[in-house]
Amino acid sequence: MKISLFCKKVEAGGGVYFNSLYNTLKKLNLDVESILTPRYLGYVPPKVFFKNLKFNGDIIHTSEDVGFVVDKKSKPIVTTLFHCVLDPAYQKYTTNLQKIYHKFFVKKYVEKSLKNADSIIALSEHSKESIKKIFGYENVKVIYPGIDIEKFKPIKKDNNSGDKTKLLFVGNLIKRKGIDLLPKIMKELGDDFVLYHTSGLRTKKVFSEKNIISLGNLSVDNLIKAYNDCDIFLSPSRLESFGLSVAEAMACGKPVVTTNYSSLPELVIDGKGGFLCKMDDIKEFSEKIKYLAKDEYLMKRMGKFNRKKVLNDFSSEKMGKNYIKIYKSLI
Repeated sequence: MKISLFCKKVEAGGGVYFNSLYNTLKKLNLDVESILTPRYLGYVPPKVFFKNLKFNGDIIHTSEDVGFVVDKKSKPIVTTLFHCVLDPAYQKYTTNLQKIYHKFFVKKYVEKSLKNADSIIALSEHSKESIKKIFGYENVKVIYPGIDIEKFKPIKKDNNSGDKTKLLFVGNLIKRKGIDLLPKIMKELGDDFVLYHTSGLRTKKVFSEKNIISLGNLSVDNLIKAYNDCDIFLSPSRLESFGLSVAEAMACGKPVVTTNYSSLPELVIDGKGGFLCKMDDIKEFSEKIKYLAKDEYLMKRMGKFNRKKVLNDFSSEKMGKNYIKIYKSLI
């Protein structure tokens, strides 16, 4: 059995996901090829670019933004849907131009991609429900993204922040991720706390607050070090299809303070792996962080709980084996 992975060539989101899946399937001794399209061909690529497209696999595994160009009659198709951009919760954080683009272009092509699919995969139960509500598909399976547990793991912490509690935010600096809440939370926390953040792959916002420090774009090794160096991982995100950075922090044995919405409660168990806070509630976020910071034993216990949860539920090996079951069912 050979698998053809067909997706956009991007360094975030779907690109990271399919690259992880490719490496995982290889480790599981599956024959797999990767076919990438330029990023700008997502959703509305002219078919002329794909007239000579050839898939050597027995199964074609693609995503909703390019899956519609695959010939339905050729081979079984597995389609993974990432962010359901037509979800009203997602639309809150889009521009008027994006809303028009999503409504009149994206919807048509996503519907065709899903119609083409022999198996539709969502990244979380929340995403599954969104697909049902927006597109009416009932037979949707959930396969969580996998974390490389051999790379993302606890390592010796670099204690270079003095007496301050060290927080970390990882992701694009956009409103959907709750980036506008970070200065407010840090103001509430005060000088005993410092927040480090990555600049994201598409954003480079600079904060004026002295207790918010940019780490810039990080290599994977430096990202893993940043996860391990922090005391608490902070993610005030308003909407996630899964929450990859949260799962990576959990794999590194860190407690997480995040939002009680979308897929995030599927990752973080409130009171055991961290705390879930009401969306946009600055006071609750700061209170939970302060509560955690006072109890080093609790932080370690929650971190160990999160590491174990990733090993059980979100390992790349489990993701790969779940997909192999899907592939075999379609042969």
